[in-house]
Amino acid sequence: MSFHYQLLIILSPFFSIVRKIGVLIGVVSKNRLRVLAYHDIPESEEIVFISHMTWLKENWNIVTPAEFEMMVLGKKPIIGNNVLITFDDGFLSNKLIAEKILNPLGIQAIFFIISDFVEIKNRSKSYKFASNQIVPGSSINNIPRNWENMQWGDLASLIEQGHTIGCHTKTHARLSECTSIDKLEMEIIRSAEKISHKLGVDINHFAFTFGDIDSFSRDALKVAKSKFDFIYSGIRGVHSGKVSPYAIRRDAVSY
Repeated sequence: MSFHYQLLIILSPFFSIVRKIGVLIGVVSKNRLRVLAYHDIPESEEIVFISHMTWLKENWNIVTPAEFEMMVLGKKPIIGNNVLITFDDGFLSNKLIAEKILNPLGIQAIFFIISDFVEIKNRSKSYKFASNQIVPGSSINNIPRNWENMQWGDLASLIEQGHTIGCHTKTHARLSECTSIDKLEMEIIRSAEKISHKLGVDINHFAFTFGDIDSFSRDALKVAKSKFDFIYSGIRGVHSGKVSPYAIRRDAVSY
């Protein structure tokens, strides 16, 4: 676990107390909307994930993607504690988690897909893609053996189960390093068009890769806004009032 996450865990009780005080004195809204971003959930962590989802069901309103859209667009009020569940990259474990855990709990999620990753049909090639693109610079030997990719049929099945598919670029490129509009359009727009064509659905949600602000750019945002209704970052934060559909914050959850 990184120092950043350890520090957040240590400070979490302090932040909770400060927020409660803020709500009591009226300087902090008691209503909030958050987005959680998961990646791979290995089988060894399924029990932890179940307990997490169960706790959220008891303490938060887990909204559907459709409800989230309404809240962001101001067509449905944000009342109480609301949270949307999302997954990045398109790992096969995401589909298994949906079938084993999300569906029985009645939870609908958004799955952000790398279009080139879903095209891979060989397990060793999926590990190579992960080491080159998802965790660039890592050794293929360090890639978890369960990091297989979903296929188009898996994504179609998720849609049939009530979930939503979003775009997460063509190759998991760091968009701030794309030096031309053509390259950005290939990563962002052509990727979404490929997903839409393969699955027969509109792709209205986009999550930029790596999450941090330095991995995005003004040009990337301009290209993304020309295609998508909802754009997500990896910057942590809560939404309580008016929400910009082009600057949706997400809290990354790490196991």
